[in-house]
Amino acid sequence: MARVIQRFTALGLTIALSIVLVSCGGGGGGSSNSSNEAVGSGTVGILLTDKPADPDMFDSINAFIEKVELLGSEDNGRVVLYSGPVKEFDLLRLRNESIPLTFKDGVPAGVYCKIRLTLRDLELVLSDDTPDDSSDNETYHPKLPGNGKLDLLARGCFTVLADRVLTLQVDIDAGNSFHIVGNSNGFNFRPVVFVDVIDEEFDSKLVRLEGEITKIDSVKQTLLLCDAIPTENMKNLGCVTVHFGDESAYFNNQKVGGYGGMPRPIAELLAPDKLGLRLTVVGWPRFDKSSHDHDESDYEHYPLMQLDALVAELGEFLQVEGKVAVDGDQDGFAMSVSAGGPVISGDNLAVMLQPGCMDSTCGEKFNGTRIVSKSGELLMPDDIDVPLPVQVDGTLQVISGSDPILQAALVIVDRAAANAEQVTGVIVAVGTDSLTVDPDAATVCGIATDSLLVDLTDGTEFLTVTITNSGSLIAPGGNPAIGQTVGMNGSCKPVGYTTDNVVIVDDQRI
Repeated sequence: MARVIQRFTALGLTIALSIVLVSCGGGGGGSSNSSNEAVGSGTVGILLTDKPADPDMFDSINAFIEKVELLGSEDNGRVVLYSGPVKEFDLLRLRNESIPLTFKDGVPAGVYCKIRLTLRDLELVLSDDTPDDSSDNETYHPKLPGNGKLDLLARGCFTVLADRVLTLQVDIDAGNSFHIVGNSNGFNFRPVVFVDVIDEEFDSKLVRLEGEITKIDSVKQTLLLCDAIPTENMKNLGCVTVHFGDESAYFNNQKVGGYGGMPRPIAELLAPDKLGLRLTVVGWPRFDKSSHDHDESDYEHYPLMQLDALVAELGEFLQVEGKVAVDGDQDGFAMSVSAGGPVISGDNLAVMLQPGCMDSTCGEKFNGTRIVSKSGELLMPDDIDVPLPVQVDGTLQVISGSDPILQAALVIVDRAAANAEQVTGVIVAVGTDSLTVDPDAATVCGIATDSLLVDLTDGTEFLTVTITNSGSLIAPGGNPAIGQTVGMNGSCKPVGYTTDNVVIVDDQRI
């Protein structure tokens, strides 16, 4: 299906705001250039995620978000979506999925063309040679232009509809966000922002939620998870309707009456004794309004989102990140662990893939370990290849006299990283369908180069970010020219480098 996407980008702190329009979790909303004739108000929510940064350089990248606003026409004015205690997020923990930041109702219906994000601070914690002890890691706080105000101009604008929910996904590309100042004397921050206006046909990123099981419908195979979404000045309890289907898997690691993180039938989760328990769910936003069954008079439990569950986890589960060190098979694989993961004496951590049971021998059928790409595509064990980045949800199986084994519930593999590389530099020549760039890095795609020919695809999109002492303005479009600083997320080819997005940075700070 064709995606209805409008993207604009910028370089440095890559913040991609993906706008997902749903009505009670489905349909509604969209981009618009028409005059604002809407009446009433809707609900606007924000999900936060991140594109990968170099795990060998950073142990964590902590963003401190102070305020988020919608800026509309004179009729709409300025609407504050969040303004309260500063919220801290480690962006490196958000590389593979989104989490909710806040939802707010009472937003005047109408057309909005600008989003303002205000950052209080950014903290870069560098990796070192003692990954087990982060207390002595070097830290940097890059200077934020304009007191951290980032203004994002939308291509075509977007519409808040009355009695609908508009969800903004803020995607911070930490990999392109920070540039080393000469002689390694700190880091420079140059904000890069993508804004996508997306309809229900968009292939959404996975979303992770954690909340309390409030209602269960075993017939419809659904549950209501509340306290799962933070809300801003709302009486709503931040609820989400979670749907279970053929691809869903459930794992139980309760301290009492649990199964040590093993897979179990969904029917055991959708039982009355699970009411009131805390549950973590990873899945995809659902946009089918017809399946959204709720009592509209019960506003406290009104679901702000719907989610098709991929994995549900009851009890404590670890999230371990790293790279594939030994290719996967039906039994498992091995991974090198990034900073902050389990301490092991050997070079790699063994990961066990848990089988499901899909025949009559086990009574109730159930799925085992779910393996997916970052985009949510279901994968097979032999798709887990060296040296792809990987994230595993699981429980440690302690073995006397040996390193533990990570018993996996969910494996997310970044297969797109195989040939991907981020490049920044200065344009030295412009062709009809190419650029020649003097790259900042000494090597690109593993080859030493001081003059990189960049092939542009037919659909290459440009975005210009202008940085001044008073703030940053990110706008779609731009004309490449010799001497400009640019950034790209592209792919290494057998011969050369190709990209479909170019960010032009005009840094006017004194």
